[in-house]
Amino acid sequence: MAYIPPHKRYSKDDDNRPVPKPSLLVPQFKKSLNFGPSIGSGSKMKSDTAPNVRKIIYAKDAISKWFIEGGSTSDGDQLPAHSVRMEPFHRLKSLEWKRSGEPFVLACDSLGCRGFVQSTPWVSITENIRSELLACFGNLREEMDSGENFSGGVTSREAAESYFGHVGKSFWTNLPDSYMEVILATVIPKIRVDSEHTKEYYHVKVFDKCNPESSISIKCRVISGHLKIHKIELNQKRCLVVDVSCLDKGLDLRLMLSTKRGLTTSVKGDAEKLTSLRQLVECATLDSNVKGGLRWAMGKKYSSDGRYTVVGVWHTNVRSFKNSQLKLRLRNADRFDFWASDGEVGKEVTLELTGINDSLMTGMVEMEHTIAILQETLKLVWDHFLSCDL
Repeated sequence: MAYIPPHKRYSKDDDNRPVPKPSLLVPQFKKSLNFGPSIGSGSKMKSDTAPNVRKIIYAKDAISKWFIEGGSTSDGDQLPAHSVRMEPFHRLKSLEWKRSGEPFVLACDSLGCRGFVQSTPWVSITENIRSELLACFGNLREEMDSGENFSGGVTSREAAESYFGHVGKSFWTNLPDSYMEVILATVIPKIRVDSEHTKEYYHVKVFDKCNPESSISIKCRVISGHLKIHKIELNQKRCLVVDVSCLDKGLDLRLMLSTKRGLTTSVKGDAEKLTSLRQLVECATLDSNVKGGLRWAMGKKYSSDGRYTVVGVWHTNVRSFKNSQLKLRLRNADRFDFWASDGEVGKEVTLELTGINDSLMTGMVEMEHTIAILQETLKLVWDHFLSCDL
């Protein structure tokens, strides 16, 4: 039989089949493309179940909110649209931006914003999120009754916007040395610190094949030259995330309410599982020349039964300052994701509201008192934490 080229082959049904339009072919073509890394045989199956050390867990009724502080006056007048714009975020180094496209940041003309900046923004912010706080506190009490450990935090960090067409937000957390020095010199004396600690930790991130929706974080310290387990937790669960764009400040603000989750009773009571996790830590070698500060010999990142896999490591140096209501953390972090072969080094500031935490732990949450604590903390943040010359 003579060879017939594919483009000249016809079937009996071809006469009734409509000619495809070019526009219909484009989505099919794009759908078939896969620009992800090649990971050997069965790549599709592996990519679908790939352990993600950066996976973020949200509570069932989690709330996420974003708004512009100073976006309207007390009379309800809105900030003129022409005064707000997206401009390239040149201060972010190309090596620090790992997404496609150019990063943008929200900006405002000083003349356009004049008259729209609140004289007491810490009050307007708390009023803006009052209903969300009330709902989340109720949800948290229910979760704590089932064994959750609560942790709340207020974080001041720089936000960089990207994907101008799709409005994809990224909260960039790295701060310069000069910012950290200003915090130490001018802010610490104002918060009347009762205690101060400096600690070094290694966080070994472990993927559990039997619980792929969560990752295990093994917090370790170096004792007599050896890595020793300090605490084992699951990754935190976010209940409320509020991002505030502060157009007349150098930094933006993130407020977050989250729970820290301990290991389940089934794992705590299983000596074999705990031994597997302990062996992963014992196989690690301290090495200051590698990202994350730890390395494993070939094949040693896996437990003997194949259930647990080391997928990432953090090396952190933390200075903590605490009083009866607040806990301020200045953290230098060196992170590495083994699965993505990608690392980052950064300096971060977190302000935790321990006074509210204690109220939640005892079940004695009085909303107006909580709002007052939050407003007082936000005033401190607004006056001293959001100015930064990057």
